[in-house]
Amino acid sequence: MGTSLQGRMMLALGLAITLSWALALTAMYVYTAHSQSSRWDSRLQSIGTKILISIPSDASLTDDPGPRLEMKDGVLPQDEEGLVFQVWNNRTTLGARTPDAPHAPLQPGFVDGFANSEIGGVRWRVLSMADRSGQIHVQVAYPWRVINASFRTDALSALGVATALLAVMGLIMWGAVRKSLQPVRSVERSVRRREKFDLTPLPASTLPDEIRPLVDSFNYLMEQLGQAVQGERRFIDDAAHELRTPLSAISAQTEVALQARSIEDKDAALGTLLGMVGRSTRLSEQLLDLARLDAGVHAPRRQWYDLEEIIVHVVGEFEVTAQVQNQTIHVDTGVCRIQCDVDEMGILLRNLVDNALRYTGPGGEVRVRCGFESDHATLRPFLDVADSGPGVDPEEHAAIFERFHRAAGSGSRGAGIGLSLVAKIARLHQADVRTCEGIGAPGFCVRVVFPAVVPQPRDIIKAP
Repeated sequence: MGTSLQGRMMLALGLAITLSWALALTAMYVYTAHSQSSRWDSRLQSIGTKILISIPSDASLTDDPGPRLEMKDGVLPQDEEGLVFQVWNNRTTLGARTPDAPHAPLQPGFVDGFANSEIGGVRWRVLSMADRSGQIHVQVAYPWRVINASFRTDALSALGVATALLAVMGLIMWGAVRKSLQPVRSVERSVRRREKFDLTPLPASTLPDEIRPLVDSFNYLMEQLGQAVQGERRFIDDAAHELRTPLSAISAQTEVALQARSIEDKDAALGTLLGMVGRSTRLSEQLLDLARLDAGVHAPRRQWYDLEEIIVHVVGEFEVTAQVQNQTIHVDTGVCRIQCDVDEMGILLRNLVDNALRYTGPGGEVRVRCGFESDHATLRPFLDVADSGPGVDPEEHAAIFERFHRAAGSGSRGAGIGLSLVAKIARLHQADVRTCEGIGAPGFCVRVVFPAVVPQPRDIIKAP
């Protein structure tokens, strides 16, 4: 009952109906009691008036009116069995009465109107009325036992009717609640019958308006989950495809090294093998970074960091690689603070620098810088990495940020993951990714522009 929606609704409806029934019964009791009193008083007044006006003005009313006539058995109506009346002359002489009426006045004070009295242990409801002269008094009465018995009968009848109506209303409400919740049970059965990874939307058209938003939200969640599952499947397929080629090449190069006839040939084969292992390691690292980002494992750890410090740290990791390839890395920075996840920002910058060095030949140049650019009276921090390489066809500028896309003419220098990682991390930081002119011609540059901040004047470095 505590967690059942139907149970809660039935309990609430039951309490409401029971409370309404109790209030209605109380009102009915009060009304019936008042109605009964009025009905019996009206009857007394009607009978008393008829008796009084039927007495002749010159009638002789004595204490000995003589023998009385008798009615047949069962002729007197049930309600009239307890009716009694007295006719008094000058308040002292009992000129007429019913056989079962007491000899004492039913209303000893002879005050006109209704009154309650008790005579010989019997309680009476009495109406006393006199003629215009005040000489003749008629007193009519019913014993309270008759009035109370009639009231109990009427009250029990009303209680029976009210209880029957309550039972019928309860059955109707129970049926209505069950019918209203039938679509919910249908959804529940539909969910239980589903196979694993069946993420098709649940039917919501027949659901009550109050429950449909919940199912719509659940369907939206399943849609997101379906996209995540599809992304995982696509990632596994793509990763398997990307890893198969370098692993096959490593295996082949290992056989070449094993079959080398001289030390020089073996060293050359091992050097080539070492390069392949390095590229495979880099590919594995990028795949792991991509999987982590795709899985949503990026709990908000945003803090204020200086891009200059991140650039100096990351560029230092590539100095040896650049020297070996006779490449130059230029750093152009100033104080440029952004709110970011420093680990993700490190991945972003490493991929940009690695991509620039990879596609820039020996003797090439790479420039890494940060600063602020003006955007409609606001200043937005930016980070860009430019190179003097062969550049990218403008028609492919948007496509290169897609996963596993390789630009035309790139050969096998990359796996097509680095720039997709850059775009993914930029989106997580609400940043824009743009392409721009590189160093020389043609060259290439990727710029990441972060949300606007209000830096101190000493932090501002205008971008040309």
